[in-house]
Parts: sequence; structure tokens; C-alpha cells
Amino acid sequence: VVSTQSTEAVVSTQSTGAEENGDFVSGFICTARVTDREEFLNFVPGVHISASGDNLGQQYVSPDAAIRRGADVVIVGRGIYRSECPAEAAREYRDACRKTFTDISEKE
Repeated sequence: VVSTQSTEAVVSTQSTGAEENGDFVSGFICTARVTDREEFLNFVPGVHISASGDNLGQQYVSPDAAIRRGADVVIVGRGIYRSECPAEAAREYRDACRKTFTDISEKE
């Protein structure tokens, strides 16, 4: 079980390490935004249009949910490479992400 306090401690430690090694650290792989510091990106893995799970135990989040959780970058794997047409699937993910970014930007 991870508490907010332990997450903040890890982010603080990692941020310090990232600052000291900024030539090769670009951000965090996380399920939701862990820092608002602009110099770090938040990479959210496990993104799938179906936003459910699979027989390997992977639990997915939708592109919309990932972006609303603060993703700067969504990481999609099986949803693209296991599709019948990976190029079309990649466009579908791109369009879904773009729509959410646009919706959020219009409300600001």
C-alpha cells in the first residue's frame, strides 16, 4: 500500500536526483501526475481504448482517463501492436488523446 506521504517522499527524492542528472532524466512513469514541475514529464502506461483488462492481468485506463490524471505522454502497447491495423489503431489513440486535450484546453 502506497500512501500520499510515501509517494511525495519518492517524488521529492527522485526530483532531486533528476535535477542532479538532468542530462538524462526526463520524468516519471506513473499512473497519475506525480509532479507539476514543468521540467519533468509524466508518462502513463497501460492505456487502452477498452479501459478494462486482459488475460495477462494488465489493468488499462482509457486515453481520456490517462490525460485527465495528468499524463503528458500516454504509453500504449497491446492496443496498437495487437490490432488488425496498427497504423489505424495508433491514429485512433492519437485522436482520442487530442480530443481530451482540446476539451480540457477549451474549459480553461
